Amino acid sequence: MSIQSLKPIFEAENIAIVGASKDPGKAAHQIQKRMIKQGFKGRLFPVNPREKEILGLPCYPSVADIKERLDLIVICVPARAVLSVMRQAADREDIKGAVIISAGFAETGIPQQAELQQEIVEVARAAKIRVFGPNCIGVINTRISLNTTFSPGCDALPGDIGYFTQSGALGGSLIMLALDQPYPLGYSKWAHVGNMCDVNNLEILEYYGQDPEVKVIAGYMEGVPNGRELMILADRITRKKPVLLLKVGRTDIGSKATFSHTGTLSGSDKIYDAAFAQSGIVRVNTVDELIYSAKALSMAPYPAGNRVCIITEAGGPGIIAMDELGSDKSVRLAPVTEKTQEAIKEALPPMAMVCKPNGYIDMTAAAMEKEHMDTLRLVLDDPNVDSAILISLPPTFLPAEKLAQEIAGVIKEYKKPVMVCFMKGEPMLAARAYLEEAGIPTFDTPAQASRALINMTKAAARLDFQGSGFSDVGKAAGKAHQLVEGAAKEMRNLLEPEAIKLLSDYGLRMYPHFLVNSREEAVKAAKEIGFPVVLKIVSPQIIHKSEYKGVRLNLKNEEEVAGSYDSLVGHIKTAAPEAEIKGVLAAPFVTEGIEVIVGMIRDPQFGPVVMFGSGGIMVEVFQDVSFRVAPFSKEAALQMIKETKISQVLKGIRGEEPKDIDSLANLLAKIGDVAVDNPMISEMDLNPVLVLEKGVTVLDARVIIGE
Repeated sequence: MSIQSLKPIFEAENIAIVGASKDPGKAAHQIQKRMIKQGFKGRLFPVNPREKEILGLPCYPSVADIKERLDLIVICVPARAVLSVMRQAADREDIKGAVIISAGFAETGIPQQAELQQEIVEVARAAKIRVFGPNCIGVINTRISLNTTFSPGCDALPGDIGYFTQSGALGGSLIMLALDQPYPLGYSKWAHVGNMCDVNNLEILEYYGQDPEVKVIAGYMEGVPNGRELMILADRITRKKPVLLLKVGRTDIGSKATFSHTGTLSGSDKIYDAAFAQSGIVRVNTVDELIYSAKALSMAPYPAGNRVCIITEAGGPGIIAMDELGSDKSVRLAPVTEKTQEAIKEALPPMAMVCKPNGYIDMTAAAMEKEHMDTLRLVLDDPNVDSAILISLPPTFLPAEKLAQEIAGVIKEYKKPVMVCFMKGEPMLAARAYLEEAGIPTFDTPAQASRALINMTKAAARLDFQGSGFSDVGKAAGKAHQLVEGAAKEMRNLLEPEAIKLLSDYGLRMYPHFLVNSREEAVKAAKEIGFPVVLKIVSPQIIHKSEYKGVRLNLKNEEEVAGSYDSLVGHIKTAAPEAEIKGVLAAPFVTEGIEVIVGMIRDPQFGPVVMFGSGGIMVEVFQDVSFRVAPFSKEAALQMIKETKISQVLKGIRGEEPKDIDSLANLLAKIGDVAVDNPMISEMDLNPVLVLEKGVTVLDARVIIGE
């Protein structure tokens, strides 16, 4: 159904509460009471065959007995009665939505209850009724005081944040935390999806993305029904408005054995991190971080860049802010101009530390209102500063509220965000409330202020993004390669010569090689390749050759090649008698260049995911890796490389010439294309890949075929 089918629910004018009750201990009573108290703009119709009126409103025996038009029904009856109510709703032909508060369906794990839920879905779909739940508390639209929840503290205070949640209790806590700020933080919409038998969290995300009343989207997710759909949707939305997500839990990559380094390293949480960043979602780690980041994005102007200046009147809190900013590469300390530095020195007491390091200003506790104002104005006026953090714990001789009034005037002169940290406590509460009422976000701690600014900077960098995002790159897969199809039919992995052929056909530079089956052929191949060479066993049963000592390196002449061929084949026949030997691969022994690893694994939620990192046998120890969901652009691949420590080595250190990072990025993007085109491939492991001063060379290729 169109996403616009949710609008009649969020904008409902006439609502029936089925299972209405006079008992304050019942959810239906609390829902009706809250709607009346908060001034719902539409009409409520309580439904209970045993009551004449509830909370001053006439009661109806059934949904069928209500003669007026209905937009939405809120169902609060036992699970066994819900299907009957839905059939009555379907017969009316005017109801557009249902919020099923009732529990006891698929979430119980009982097959009969899951079947009952499915019957409800079928009735609803036939009648084109959208369903929230079951086992949910529904929706809030603060503009019309629509509120189907019974969670405590979920009052309606208009604002511009849109919340969605897979947990009713956690979702209610988000509102309570937001309203418990020094000046209550309002919101526009709120939705809990419950069992997601119909409406799911991705639909809410899309609806908020189109809703002009929602400026910032904040969500709590426990699972993703379709990771690639989430990425395509978020890639589009985050170019227009920020999306903050608190994602908890872990996905299961699969119970089968993992054959590649990539599979070993690709914990599902790392893939979520990569997928979210790739599609513009700002991932947060705690409930508090979700709220204070949403507050910053809701209140403050967005920064034009990532250059941050810290202004503090106390050293300790300032260092905490420095540590937090230093933990994330999305921001950096602002390179304040010398002119600004000199002006700040003149404005502050002699003991102040100005730009040591650059971008950090410790005004000291001697700074009064004027020093705060002058320093802040000079910093915000500097063209090299995009945003600022102001940290203060005003002493008793500097009234906090008076200081707040003075700095608020300065902040409002500029279209640059300022995160104000007046440390949490009763003496600071009035000052913070004044600032937040003026639209200036405040924070309990320096770490909170810094993290909020980091998240704001990430979100702002994505707005009006014109580059290639996930939804722009290679939506349609090409034709699967014949080698992959053939191996899949035979239920085996690709042999290394086949893997080399596959990658070569995709335009990747592979090493010269020969598949030989005798010592004479091995010697002939080595002479053609040129010494030194390497010999590698080729067997469908041997995935990791090093574990079976299935490789002979640095063979410098014909005698070494001949002897090594015999010893290699003989050893494998003894060490792995069940292994079918298809031959021996002869290839050049290469030592120049920087070793890296490139891999791919197929994730249950996101599909093919490409990994890059430091190569060699120690990759699993150091875990210097980054991930991207395929397909992705060359630009995304360059960023992927930049996220690793090995990227510094590739740039050239200690007099070494820089390596061909551009060709490496092409390789990464191309491996993504291979994975998208060939869904039968479950894992790929290219380790090592040598990055040379010109070009890259894949020295070992492993391609695993899945079920």
